[in-house]
Amino acid sequence: MTTANISEIFVSIQGEGLYAGQKQVFVRFAGCNLSCAYCDEPAAKSGGERLTLAAIKKTIKKLARKERARAVSFTGGEPLLQHKALRELALYSRGLKLQTHLETNGVRHKELKKVVSAIDVVAADIKLPGPSGKALWREHKSFLSLAPQKTFVKMVVTSRTSAAEFKRGVNLAAAVNARMPFFIQPVTPQGLVKPPSPAQLAAFYRFAVSKLAYVRMFPQLHKLWGIK
Repeated sequence: MTTANISEIFVSIQGEGLYAGQKQVFVRFAGCNLSCAYCDEPAAKSGGERLTLAAIKKTIKKLARKERARAVSFTGGEPLLQHKALRELALYSRGLKLQTHLETNGVRHKELKKVVSAIDVVAADIKLPGPSGKALWREHKSFLSLAPQKTFVKMVVTSRTSAAEFKRGVNLAAAVNARMPFFIQPVTPQGLVKPPSPAQLAAFYRFAVSKLAYVRMFPQLHKLWGIK
């Protein structure tokens, strides 16, 4: 593997999950195996630019040094669709003493198994059937079971998220490891997609904390900050 299909490479402040507020180099892979109703990076579903891994490495090194970033986030799209390139880039980043993060839809467990040794932090979604258009419970369970000690979970919820779907997602995470950090992420409003009501969010939170040891709830902070 000498090239990868990349949407963009940039430096910003992480706005989601366990490392929110940390400056990171973001390598956004192009291409995704899902089509979620709330996708906030539709341009990365396809397209992108075919870049050599040498060029990508050079950019990671340059940006990390210039901006004094200590972590690199491989995001998308879905990075695991290009798992060979992902592994090589992650190992290279490790050599630069950068912490390696993988942001993933949490479905492609076979590919994760091939790269997880090169990844320090896995930010895995649980995609509920409503917005994702399909039930992925079995795939998510296999995915989360591979490296629970380095994984945290994000679950995006909307005004149409049912209590039954939400509870099933929480129970799935609890069955794998009830101590995995779990983030409830109200969707960023876009078009007809709206976040849950305060009452819905309160009910979601109460159930989650009854099953899991570490639960947090906040939106996409980078959207509130007005940054990429």
